[in-house]
Amino acid sequence: MNALETLAREFLQTAFRLFPWPTEPGLRPIGQPDPSSPVLLTGNFDLTVRRLVHALEGVDAWLLVAPSGGINVWCASSGGHLTTHQVVTALKTSGVAEKVKHRQVILPQLAATGVLALDVFRRSRWKVRFGPVDMLDIPAYLETREKTDAMRRVRFTLGERMQMALMWAAPTMVVLCGLALFFAPTWAAPLAALIALMSLGVFTLYDRLGSARRRIVLVASVSLAFAVALLAGAGPPALVASVVAPAFLTGLLTYDYSGSTPIEGGSHFEERAWNIHFDEARCEGIYRCWEVCPEACFERDEANRKVVLAHDDRCIRCGACVVQCPKDALFFQAQDGARIEPDVIRKFKLNLLGARRVDAG
Repeated sequence: MNALETLAREFLQTAFRLFPWPTEPGLRPIGQPDPSSPVLLTGNFDLTVRRLVHALEGVDAWLLVAPSGGINVWCASSGGHLTTHQVVTALKTSGVAEKVKHRQVILPQLAATGVLALDVFRRSRWKVRFGPVDMLDIPAYLETREKTDAMRRVRFTLGERMQMALMWAAPTMVVLCGLALFFAPTWAAPLAALIALMSLGVFTLYDRLGSARRRIVLVASVSLAFAVALLAGAGPPALVASVVAPAFLTGLLTYDYSGSTPIEGGSHFEERAWNIHFDEARCEGIYRCWEVCPEACFERDEANRKVVLAHDDRCIRCGACVVQCPKDALFFQAQDGARIEPDVIRKFKLNLLGARRVDAG
């Protein structure tokens, strides 16, 4: 594949990452691995695999690609497509056991919502370690096998924000601009520009605008679009469209903005109002929650061999800590005292509507 084809593939898979892009599962050598080289596992979302191979340049390792439905690791783990079963099956059928003399596999930290490390060990005798959130940190992590605080916590960088903006803008343009070309061709280019600008604006600024953020986006986008249309001498139909289109796009882009980001919990899923609770009496300082929490909600209390839920306000309710705690010291609880037990979080994953209905097996 030449550079132009690679670039085109990168663009398409970023722009339309709402859809599955599977690659072939299996074991891949990175560099010149030997029996002592680390084993890394990821899902079979083609974009992730190619970026991971690039990030591991200069590293000798075994990369095990497990079937995840062609979906990225976090979505696949949260939705029941990358679970303990897929990981155990990959470890047993890939032939990796014959390639290495150790039995330790490093998973992406964001797989912790769906893959129960203790069950992987029980069923395969492979010990699971959860690596950094960002694949770019993997080479540094492999040198020490220790994660810094920065490696444990998700970031939402400008580059990542631009990718999310493209992910929403591209399919929206295909649908809306396609309709415009059919009914009112002269509106297609302005509409495409509006979609691009609003997508960039929302994913760059929205979480920084405070509690009135949706109203701010609505007023600003409608005002700007109407002013531009008026100055361009648009007729009544176009002026009406300059109000309706940005209002519609505001609703579309902000409806579940939080669910499209790694820094907020989904705003429409069933457990959005539930809070994480910690039973300190059950805690034995195993620190799995500290290792996998993508928002660094936990701190280690080495003196008492406990964890401290020090930043529960950061919690995005991903459930990773609940899934991994072997002592069931963590659970979700509503204001009325109702609880979601750890076994429910482990077994049932979220469907596309944010309901915990998917049986992970």
